[in-house]
Parts: sequence; structure tokens; C-alpha cells
Amino acid sequence: MDFFEAQDRAKKRTNWLVFLFALALGGTVLGGYASAMLAINHSGDFSRERSRRHEYQALQMKDRSWWDPRVFLGVSLGTFTVVGLASLYKWSQMRDGGSAIAEMVGGRAVDLKTTDLRERKLLNVVEEMSIASGIPMPAVYVLEDEPGLNAFAAGLTTADAAVAVTRGTLDKLTRDELQGVIAHEFSHILNGDMRLNVRITSVVFGILVIGLMGRGILQSLGQGSGRSSGKKDNSIFAILAIGLALMILGYVGYFFGRMIQAAVSRQREFLADASAVQFTRNPGGITGALKKIGGYALGGTMINNHAGEIGHFFIAQAFRSNFGGLWATHPPLDERIRAVDPSWDGKLFDPPEVVDIAHESSAVAGFGGGTRYSADETLSRVHAAQPDLPRPRTFVSLPFKPVAVVADIGALTESHFRHAQLLLDSIPTRLREATRDSTTAQVLVYGLLLNGDKAARDQQQALVARHAGQTAADELAGLRSAFSVVDPAARLPLLQLTLPALRLLDAAALDRFATTLDELVHADARVTPFEYALQKMLLSQLRLAQTPNRKMQFDSFDALHTEIAVVLSALASLSSKDTSAAFAAGVAQLPLLAGQLALLEPTACGLEQVDAALDKLAVSSLPIKKRLLVATAHVIAQDGTVTVEEGEMYRALAATLDLPMPNLGQSV
Repeated sequence: MDFFEAQDRAKKRTNWLVFLFALALGGTVLGGYASAMLAINHSGDFSRERSRRHEYQALQMKDRSWWDPRVFLGVSLGTFTVVGLASLYKWSQMRDGGSAIAEMVGGRAVDLKTTDLRERKLLNVVEEMSIASGIPMPAVYVLEDEPGLNAFAAGLTTADAAVAVTRGTLDKLTRDELQGVIAHEFSHILNGDMRLNVRITSVVFGILVIGLMGRGILQSLGQGSGRSSGKKDNSIFAILAIGLALMILGYVGYFFGRMIQAAVSRQREFLADASAVQFTRNPGGITGALKKIGGYALGGTMINNHAGEIGHFFIAQAFRSNFGGLWATHPPLDERIRAVDPSWDGKLFDPPEVVDIAHESSAVAGFGGGTRYSADETLSRVHAAQPDLPRPRTFVSLPFKPVAVVADIGALTESHFRHAQLLLDSIPTRLREATRDSTTAQVLVYGLLLNGDKAARDQQQALVARHAGQTAADELAGLRSAFSVVDPAARLPLLQLTLPALRLLDAAALDRFATTLDELVHADARVTPFEYALQKMLLSQLRLAQTPNRKMQFDSFDALHTEIAVVLSALASLSSKDTSAAFAAGVAQLPLLAGQLALLEPTACGLEQVDAALDKLAVSSLPIKKRLLVATAHVIAQDGTVTVEEGEMYRALAATLDLPMPNLGQSV
């Protein structure tokens, strides 16, 4: 799967969706106008029957044209206003991201420190998927009151995503099946489906509100009592006609809106299933889950009243489809299973009441163990188990292929998944546990910035005591030995794991954390590439940095040639090798800027200049972002290798551009 092609398809789907909904809305406007004109003409006929004095006027009304610009304008403005305001209301309910959507349908955030084996298994699987794909660790929810087998991913961006599973999914699926389900949901995140889902929900709700208004008018008339005559009879008739027309038009528009919603959703499910297999290399995972959904009496049925609004979010049909399957948000299960396993014998099976997790390995629940390791991997585990064992932290060179690296953006492959498992297993248990608490997660981030010199580390610890308190400083002192054995390649993945806990901090605590972080980064009056990468990624993913104006988008390379020169020069100067040759290798990948890029002096491409350049590049178009990543990859790869330091800067670049990049150690 090519990330950029997937995003381009998502954009085209969005444009097509806008066109289809515009047609549905246009049909609603035309229907409303026709109803209004019919009511006006009928009102004239009714008046003629009541009084011969109005006969001439009634005949004029009957014979006049059905086109009235003022009526059409009024109906159009009224329809667009109602649909627009209702859609904005629904969008505002979901604008806070995936957590708000999960809580809307009764989700409970999983305690990061839970000792429940099934919940630990779920957290562990999501962590593996997050590290493997390069997506910030999403919030994890359980729909506690839902016994059906279902799950969904929601959010507007990767930084505010959430993954939710039902209680039935948690209880009845094995780890392999759960991996398949979570991989399916991560595919939706990577394919840009989440934001599209929210847009669909908002617009469909906006059209529905017209019908709800009409129903409300009719209900209010039905609840009225008393006699009416004369002009009052005529008024009631007019109101009744308006209410009936609104209800019919609203529900007709809603009917077609749901058809569009379902059609768009069905097309994406096959791709997500295939991506889940590509990611885990285990077809039995996703097909096993689908077979259990098909064989279970409840299937994927959801109980919550709001589930119907987001039915297209789920991995399986969340409600009974009406109108002969026209509203079905998912293809039939047998088609999905055969698409993955053509030799399937057609048998479904009823899942057990609960999976016997005690007979699964302890690794299933996320506590490690149960796996065979190579000699190098065993050595890493020995160091992880004995934090006091000395181990040098050196920057090593890794094989680096620009084409493979860029192709890995947003990729879902088995190699990423297995590499993520090894990285996670290499992290000392004490540090892994520290990521699960909002207080210790802050300390862990401070610890990642510890300098190799003891005097400098002591100074940094004193700084933490001054800004974050003595308790935090003591906790940091207790973790120092564990930090000494962390593989450099695991530092940024470890940072990713802290995000769910850090998101639990209130605004004041986050502000103190960001201030302390900044003090630590600048404590020695210099900022290393790793310190910059850590701070840039963290502030961006926690939405603490100044957010670029996303409504502005640069589509021209010419408008960004200065910023591109800054980034290429900075990466070239980071290398201790031939700076000019490295810069030239990057420039060669940007033929549209031939003659416009020149290698800058180090003082003109420092981290401050890079920071400003990246903020502007963050709102460039996807083709520009892709070309920039290719060019910067060639700068780094000019000598055929990449240091961990260069790799961390490259990941910071990708994170700022909102592009999910797996750990570079996988791109060999």
C-alpha cells in the first residue's frame, strides 16, 4: 500500500462524496421548492371555493408559472442553513477527536495501569501496531455494555485517534484475531478514512434534521386541541402541508444520504481486510474474527442509540440493514472472508463465552516471554533484565535505501510489526511501566534527555527538581540506570508510548511539562538533533506547539524553495561526510527547483531556521511532501548509511509533515 496514493484516493473519494451529497441536497431543495409552489397554488384554489370575490385572483394563481425566483431563493437559503447548522453541530460534537466519539457511544478509556489480562493484551497489541506503523499511540477504549463483536477507529487526525472494541470482542477473540481486528482499524487510520467518516456522519445528520423538523411540526399539531374555523383552518392546513413536506423531503434525503454513506463504506472494507493480512502475515487472524462475527448470534450488533450514526466506522455491520441491504455499511461476511481465504469451506463458528487467556502465553497479555530469540536479541534481553550492566550508547550506521524508506511511509508490513515487537521487548520493564502513568511518563521523557556526562545529568536532575518537584527528581534518579541500556533506536518509539498518559494531563500540568522540557533541552546552551526531534514530535502530537494554518496550502515548489533549501542544508551539514555532495544528491531529486537551491552556511540553517521552515512545509500539498521526503532521504543516504541521529531528525521531519513513518531500522 502506497501511503500517498491512499491519501490521494481518500481525497478523490471526499470530492466524489461532496458531489453526491450536493446532488442529494440539490434534490431536497428542488423537492422543497415544488412543495412550496404546490402549497401556494393549492391555497389559491382553497380561497376560490370560500369566496367568489377571489375567483379572479385564484384563476390567476392557477395559471401563473411554476417558477418564482423569490420562493426558490427562500427555500434554498432555508435548506442550506438548516443542513449547514445541523452538520456543524454534529461536527462540533466530534471535533475533539476519537475519544469524544468513543465516549459518545458509551466507551470507557482503558486504564493504562490495568492488571486485567484481556485489557493488557489489547493495550499491548495497539502499542505494537503504533510503533510498527509510526502512528502516535491512540487512546484505547472498551465499549463495556456491548456484547456484540465489533470495533472501530475514530478521530480527525493521527494525533487525536482512538481505537475502541466491544466487550464481546475483548472476551471472545484470541490474540491473533484481535491483532487482525486492530490491524484492520489501523488501516483505516492510514488510509485517511477517519476524517471522511466524520464528514459523512455530519452531512447525513444535517439532511436528517429537515425530516426531524417536519415530524416535530406534525407532532405539535397532533397534540393541539380545540375547534378551528375560517382563516385559522387555512393556517392549520398550511402548517400541516409544510410539516408533511419537510418530513417527507428530509427522510427522502436521509434515505439517499445513507445509501451514499453505505456505498462509500463498503468499498473500503475489502482494502482494510487485505491490509490487516499484509500487516500481520496471518490470514487466520482477520478471517477468524469475521467467522466468529458471522457465527455469533449477536454478530456485530450494537445496542447504543448513537451506534447507527457511526455505523460506517465499525469493522462489522452494527445494525440490521433495511431496504434490501441498500443501507448495509459493510459487504456480506462471506464475501470478505473469501476475498482473504478463497479456499474457505463456508463454515462459521460460535465463539466461546470467553477466551481462555490462561492457556495463551504470557506474551499475549503484554508481559513478555514465550518467544524464541536470536543471539543478538537475547543479548538485548539480558541488558534489559540487568539495567546496571554497562552498555555504550553509540550512534551506529544502518543500511539506508531512500526508495524503501519513502515507500514505508504509512506501510503495513509484517517486517514492521515484528521489528516493533523486538523493540518493545528490548525496553526495560521499569521504563515500559513508566509510560502508563501521567506522572512517571513526564519523568520518562525528561530521562530521555539525560546527557551522557554525570555532572550534566546531575545538573539536569536539579533542574527537574526545581521545575517539576523533588518527587519527580527522585523518580528520575531511580530510572537513570535503566536509561543507560536503552537502545538508541528505541528512544523515539518509547516516546510514542507515553502519549496516552500525557494526554490525561490538564492544561496547567501540560504547560508546566512543556516548560520543564524546554528548560532541559536548552540547559547546556545547545540543542542536539535528538533533543530537537523529541521536542518537535512531542509538542506536535500533543498539540502544544503553535498549529499551522491548515486552511492555507502551498501547491507550488517555487513558493517553498527557501524552506526546502534550509532543510536540505541542515541535513547535509549534520553529516560528517561530504556536505556538498550530500546536498547535491537531494537537489537532484527536485528538478522543478533546478538553479534555485544553494547550500547554506551552518548559521543560516540551524535548528531555529529548520523549525520555521518545517512549520511552513507542514501545510504544503502531499506531492510536495513526498518529493521533499525523497530529496531529504537522498541527502542522508549519500554515503549509503544513516546514523541514528540522522534517522531521528528524519522522523521529526516526517512527524511535522503529519506522515506516519516506521522506525528507520526497519528500512534495510
